[in-house]
Amino acid sequence: MISRQHPDLWNTYDVVRAQLDTQYESAQFAADTGFPVEFLREKADEYITTHTGEPRIRTRAAIFAMLLKNGRIRVDPIDWFADHIETGGIMREIQNQWRDEGGRYVPQSTWTKKQAAFSCLDLSHTSPDWRNILKYGICGLRDRALDALKIAKDSEAAEFYRAVATVYEAIRMYVLRLAAEAERINAVRVIDALTMIAKQPPRTFHEALQLSFIYNQMQEIEGEYVRSQGSFDRLYIDYYRRDLASGRLTRDQAKELVKFFFDKFAAQRFDAGNNICFGGKYQDDSDSCNELTELGFTVFAERGRIDPKFSLRVHRNISERVLLQASECVRKGTTAIVFANDDIAYPMFLKWGKRKDEIIDFLPIGCYEPAIMGKELSCTMSALVNLPMFVELVFEEPGTPANMEEVKTCWKKLLSSALGETLAQVRLWEQQWKNINPSPVLSGTMDSCIENGRDVSNAGTTYGTSGVMCAGLGTLADSFAAIEYLVFEKKICAWPELKSALASDWHGFEELQMAAGKRAPKWGCNDEKADRHAVELAHFAAEIINKTPNARGGHFQMGCWSIDHSVIMGHVTKATPDGRKKGEPLSKNMGASLAMERKGVTGLINSVSKLDCTDFPDGSVLDVMLHPTAVCGADGEKVIANLIRTYFGKGGLFIHFNILDAVTLKKAQKEPAKYAHLQVRVCGWNARFVDLSPEMQNCFIADAEMKAG
Repeated sequence: MISRQHPDLWNTYDVVRAQLDTQYESAQFAADTGFPVEFLREKADEYITTHTGEPRIRTRAAIFAMLLKNGRIRVDPIDWFADHIETGGIMREIQNQWRDEGGRYVPQSTWTKKQAAFSCLDLSHTSPDWRNILKYGICGLRDRALDALKIAKDSEAAEFYRAVATVYEAIRMYVLRLAAEAERINAVRVIDALTMIAKQPPRTFHEALQLSFIYNQMQEIEGEYVRSQGSFDRLYIDYYRRDLASGRLTRDQAKELVKFFFDKFAAQRFDAGNNICFGGKYQDDSDSCNELTELGFTVFAERGRIDPKFSLRVHRNISERVLLQASECVRKGTTAIVFANDDIAYPMFLKWGKRKDEIIDFLPIGCYEPAIMGKELSCTMSALVNLPMFVELVFEEPGTPANMEEVKTCWKKLLSSALGETLAQVRLWEQQWKNINPSPVLSGTMDSCIENGRDVSNAGTTYGTSGVMCAGLGTLADSFAAIEYLVFEKKICAWPELKSALASDWHGFEELQMAAGKRAPKWGCNDEKADRHAVELAHFAAEIINKTPNARGGHFQMGCWSIDHSVIMGHVTKATPDGRKKGEPLSKNMGASLAMERKGVTGLINSVSKLDCTDFPDGSVLDVMLHPTAVCGADGEKVIANLIRTYFGKGGLFIHFNILDAVTLKKAQKEPAKYAHLQVRVCGWNARFVDLSPEMQNCFIADAEMKAG
């Protein structure tokens, strides 16, 4: 065996990158390393059949352990990280079966039938306590549960502790299986790291990264997507510094490990991307950026990939060098970065009951939904609300409103009814959670779960919040502004005429549509006649949502964002009074309606800044598209950095960017092979432009044409 420090092991990333990129698509598992998926599925079905009536968490832990013991494995000699096991998605199949059973207790909402509001059991927006994973290691997390079992307060707690100990012992044995396979094929890069993390907490940078990725895969096999990888620079800086000081690694070798680590996420082709956080401030307002912050963004720029995606927590004292480094990535088209405002996040968290000393562990979960690592299970998409749909429903109500206040009163009444019914549905889902998806792998990392003797599915976390995604604020504001302008202010038409125009999808009412689309006030243009509607109506929704308790000992919380539901919900939304036709996209996130940003980025920021972002503890984000000429030249990155500081100084919480021009996008439509690496910031994730649907591509082109004037 050659030494792990042998020079032949290093400087190989560029040589093997193509193989790394397809490692999950072309994975071949040797028959003698375990059993085929069909056998595993039979064993799982047999266990469920012969253990009816036992607690679901015991069943789940036992099947998880069986899969790790018997699934076929593979180690890549070219890789610095090992993780491959063939489990066939069996845990998710069981989860879906149990969800179907639980769904019998949740009646369908009348508002879902109307495409206005939707409820679900959100199992995908989670983050473990990464600090505990590194602090305790696999054996430590197992032993912590075994110690708690000795003093369990009740039988439910004892059941929980046994399940946690079972899954972590199974993970330990699985890591030893990987180590043995690495020894067998002489995969020297991973042998030491695997052997050590099976025995104790990580000591080195490599071991820490290996453990984290193993954990990531284990939780996702269990059935919950890991939607934040934690604060990379703060979690791993001590390992990095010790390795460099001892001579165990050079900076270049550490950089190569990070490239391999990031590529593990990219190769899994997770559509929404994997979020890795950087930066932030400590309680005394000092900056937490360090050498790993800069190294991480260096790797990010060199790789130029859409995944993993980055979050950068910004505050008034952030390192200017780091902010400019991240801004330069955006300027050059590597835009998979969302910028978060610590100076607003801190008061927002405090407003909604979080402790100040915990906020240092603020993470964007998923795309840009704020949560406290290790303390909170945020479930950020427990409900989805199509705000403009309630304008459509206003026109279905009998009678003719006499003024705008009556229109608003009707809209508010409809929304209140929908929220009441939808949030009640979510509570019914949450009451079924522990029977649908007990999660001992995730729960085993959480201090509060161990202290309470309860799983995350059983209200074990310190904070149990349920997010309500509210989409289409710009379309909503524009619709109210258009009604006011057309019917009550300019009296261009009466209410029945506007109602007929919408019912006909504007056919035969083209002049009226022109007035609605071109002359009525628009959100995102710093026009008070539109902006005040957005402020009032968003605050109204927030007052209801944020004060409604959920079934997990916490509260619902409003999110002012839409992700790609701006398109999805647009498909089912009829014509709206702002001139939008049936099926066209709604406004995205907090931004203006498509191609309606008439006053540029300054007007957009000034409109959005009138909202109180602390009303949206489930997150709020502004999309900014800039023409490349706006950021060209030697100081182009400073334009982006200054926009971030300006928006955050006015109270914004999250912001992200696209740097695009319509000419290039149209060329990419016609000749996709020549533009294979052109990325766009879709919502809370990036995608290759050529992979988008023609409809989505045309949305970006229309927006880019507006920026070009």
